[in-house]
Parts: sequence; C-alpha cells; structure tokens
Amino acid sequence: MARRALILNFTADTYHWGCFGTATEVYDSLVERGYSVATMSVHQTHGFTPSPATFDEMNDPAFRRSACDANPILTDALREADVVVVNGEGTLHRSHPAPRNLLFLMHLARHHFGKPVHLINHSFFPSGSTDASAELDPMYRAVAVGLARVVPREALSLGVHRRLGIEAVQGFDCLPRFIARHRERLTLTRNHRGPLLLSGGVNFTPDTSRQISRAAAGCREPGQRVVYLTGARSQPAREDTAIYGFMKADIPDLECFDAATMNDWLDAIASAQCLVSGRFHHTLAAAMLGTPAAAFPSNTPKLQAACEMLGLNAPLTFDDPETDARLVQFVESARSGHARVITDATRQQVLVLAEANFTGL
Repeated sequence: MARRALILNFTADTYHWGCFGTATEVYDSLVERGYSVATMSVHQTHGFTPSPATFDEMNDPAFRRSACDANPILTDALREADVVVVNGEGTLHRSHPAPRNLLFLMHLARHHFGKPVHLINHSFFPSGSTDASAELDPMYRAVAVGLARVVPREALSLGVHRRLGIEAVQGFDCLPRFIARHRERLTLTRNHRGPLLLSGGVNFTPDTSRQISRAAAGCREPGQRVVYLTGARSQPAREDTAIYGFMKADIPDLECFDAATMNDWLDAIASAQCLVSGRFHHTLAAAMLGTPAAAFPSNTPKLQAACEMLGLNAPLTFDDPETDARLVQFVESARSGHARVITDATRQQVLVLAEANFTGL
C-alpha cells in the first residue's frame, strides 16, 4: 500500500500560474516517490476556523480539540497521513490569520497527531523582514523547531531560521523544477524583439503602478506592444484588474493577456523582450527561460534574496529617485541584448537546491 502524504497550503488552484507550477511540482515529486497524495488548499489555510491568536492557544489541548471538531475532513486527512508536507511559499510572514493558521496546522500535525512534518518551498519572515520581532519570533520558532525538516527557498529565510536556532537546509523554489520537467513538451518562443511585458505585485499601489507604466511608456520602441500579464488556473490575483487599470492610464494601448494555460503563461514570458514585475514566480520563470527581468520588491525580502541567489540585479525600489532612469536603462539593455540573465550553471545550481525539498521523503 502506498504511503500517504498530505500537502498543506496547496496553491495550484489560485492566484497565478507560477503558483500552479510550483505546487504541481511538489505534488508530482511526491507521486514520483511512491506517495498517494491528498491536498489542502491555500484557501483553507486562509479561511481556517477557529483561528489561533497566540502560541498558547495553539498549544492548548482544549483549543486543539475544538479545532478538530470544527474541521472533521481535515482532521481525518491528518490522521490518515503518513507524512505532512507544508508548501509554505509566501504565507509565513507577520501575524495575519493565514500564517497563524498555517503555523497552527503544522503544530497540530506534529504534536496532536504525531506526524512527521516537512516545511518546504517557503520563505520565512516573522517580522515581514529579516529584523527580529520580540512578539512573533517566539511563536514562529516554537512551531518550526520541532519539525522533521525545514527547507527555505532563499538565503535570507535560511538566515532567519538560523538566527532563531531552527535547523534548516538551503533549498530553492520548485517552479524551476516544473519548467525543467516539462520544457521539452512546452511550445515556447524566445523573441528579443517581442513585447515589453509588465505584471503586478501584491503590494503595488496606484502610485507605484503608474510609476512603472510612465517609465514603460517612455522607453517603448515605436510600434512595440506593451502587454500586462495575468492568468491563473482559477481565482486569479484580485489586484491585477486594478493594477492594469492604473497602468492603462499611461499606456492607452496596453494589452491585457489573461493566460489560459501554464504553457500560455510561460510562452508570454519567453517571447517577451523583457519583463518588469513585482511577482516572485514571474521573475523566476523569466530567469529560467532566459528573459531579462527587472524586479520590484514584494511584501517580504524574498525577491531580493532570489535575485541575489540567481546573480541578477537587485530589485529596483520605488523611493529611489534614480529608479525611473534605471528602468529605462534596463529596457534599453534588454533591447540591445546586453541585459543580465542567469547562466546555465546557475540554472543547474537552483535545480540541485530545489531537490533538497524532497530529501528524506
């Protein structure tokens, strides 16, 4: 009989195609290892009730029992699993309900059901940055220190784990593994004279969105298409509609490409002259496909860390007075074929690091 794995925080059915790719790779890698795999969606993480407010509640037997009674399907899945694999991605930061819920589910799986818990494919910023948090560090540490294996996807998160005394191993995000696994079956076209491709970011505002679109409008070639990329398997990022509207004010002919499939999403990135994005997985996909990418910061330092590991330029910052000029310079370098892209050796290195997510499974 196959061993049973339960994936918590599964993201294949939401937000954008990059989340689909990385979560599907986690699923497929477990199936390859002989597991029968069940999943719990990231939407269940966000909506889980009762939601614990403190670690004391997470550790309270009465609270645990009430949580199990209120969630019988999840309780059965945890009870039946031989191993619990947590697809952390970008959930574990600050003190919102989603990270508290995911921390609780890990703690419940480990200490109430006695299951080995592997926290993989994740960033880890209790304070929202690499700074210490007297309020949140103890809660995050108390949960993570007891897990079977901890594999952060970038080096800054590894540094946070080490600062907190959590044993962890450097990994990388699983999206590059997905791309490598399916590369020969995908229909992708690299085009150095393609469109200027834009995407949003979870923390983009009307002002920052328009800062990008004004710069893009000023550096496009005559007749060059400018395209805003969105799309997901289902339930796409809600902020994309608003960000596209903000940018269209400066680029009236801005196209919106709603990728219907993973292949469409990857091909849009591969065939672009360059990508300007505040999204983690868009930037990783561009790197793996050889498309020059200019990144803007996300809601944690995860993009900064990934760019450093890939040998790419650090993300631009909205409050730097030189940002507009640097963005124009980046587009011009992409146009001339001189923009920085990752090497084949780096591609292989991140694939090796991503394999660490599955060691011991």
